[in-house]
Amino acid sequence: MGDDGKPSLHMHAVLGRSDGTTRGGHFLNGIVRPTLEVTIVETPARLRRRKRPELGLALIDLT
Repeated sequence: MGDDGKPSLHMHAVLGRSDGTTRGGHFLNGIVRPTLEVTIVETPARLRRRKRPELGLALIDLT
């Protein structure tokens, strides 16, 4: 959940390149051609990100 109380996605991706290597990281946007394989894993706990002004970013609150 985001700070606004609405569901929020945080996605990572591993992408294969034509030379057989891969690149991974945060998925921000992309174009798919010709195929896409997606695996979704739901955590057993409800996770919520909270803004940490002292760090300048939102982190998962484990409390």
